[in-house]
Amino acid sequence: MHTLLLQSLFPLLLITSFLSINVELSLSQDNEQYTNCGEDINCGGFRNISYPFWGVNRANYCGPKTYVTTNINFSLFDYTSGLTNLTFYYACNTSNIPGLNSSSQACNTNNTTVRYAMRSPPVDPVATRACKTGVSVPVFTTAALALKADRITIKEVVGRGFELGLQIDNVQCKSCVESGGKCGLNTTSRGFCFCLDEPYATTCNAK
Repeated sequence: MHTLLLQSLFPLLLITSFLSINVELSLSQDNEQYTNCGEDINCGGFRNISYPFWGVNRANYCGPKTYVTTNINFSLFDYTSGLTNLTFYYACNTSNIPGLNSSSQACNTNNTTVRYAMRSPPVDPVATRACKTGVSVPVFTTAALALKADRITIKEVVGRGFELGLQIDNVQCKSCVESGGKCGLNTTSRGFCFCLDEPYATTCNAK
């Protein structure tokens, strides 16, 4: 009787053991991703940067691949006056790089330092492998000058943002409004002027 009982339980024990091993392996894999994506990015004055961003100490599966660069559609926007491009260079292996500001600020991840240039250096530090990577950011000129004078930090410069001008046809919109319509864009009919009866291309009641 005991033999029959053991024989009947053996397949159940085998299946249970198999499932237990698979669950442990699955948890091990999940825990690695959980741990890696639980790490925040701390760089310069910026702290606790998490999803959807990845890089540095966060694996590339910790965020969408599209969050590598951000591009501005310059057919719709342009920079306003009073802005300067600052180029930040990371993990430079020497302090003597022509065109780069002599001062640097530290990222608290992997002891990476950040240096900057207000104008394009005569030789690209990334191309010569003097720095690991670089990124250009538009900032207010007044903020860039304050950074150069060591009155503010990189975090404060970037935190002040920058302005974009929206390129719109004010003349066409004005004509629409004067005819009693509202400016917009109907993607189906391609109408520009929204009127009480229907969208029109330019002004209300204009066929």
